[in-house]
Amino acid sequence: MRSASRGQASAEMLTLAGFALAFIIPIALLLLALSGSSMGKSSISQAKIAATSIANEAGEIYLQGHGARETIVVNYPGGVKNCTVQGGLVVLSLDIDGHRQDVVAQTFANISGNLSGSRPSGLQSIRLKYNDVGDFVEIGYD
Repeated sequence: MRSASRGQASAEMLTLAGFALAFIIPIALLLLALSGSSMGKSSISQAKIAATSIANEAGEIYLQGHGARETIVVNYPGGVKNCTVQGGLVVLSLDIDGHRQDVVAQTFANISGNLSGSRPSGLQSIRLKYNDVGDFVEIGYD
């Protein structure tokens, strides 16, 4: 008789453990998916700050005119695939969860340069220089 009650207790314990796992696993997966979504929002926010910093500094260099130059350091988020600088727009292209997301900052300055290509996340040194011949600000990696 005793072995039958032990077997029943073991079966009940396994059943309860199964029900607990049935509820815990979907909740854990949902929380994991939500944390990934917030990481994407964080990357977009960091990209906006970086693009705005480049655009604002380009405006300052443009206003200073002849001989003005500056090197700034901006923090790129993970997933930066390309940066385009042309005609008053700074566009950072990100890959977030397999989707392309463009972050745009605008400046009144006439800007041109080469910030193309995928870059690692972290601090990037960017050189800005006023070009007297073409009356624009050249932007590139330092």
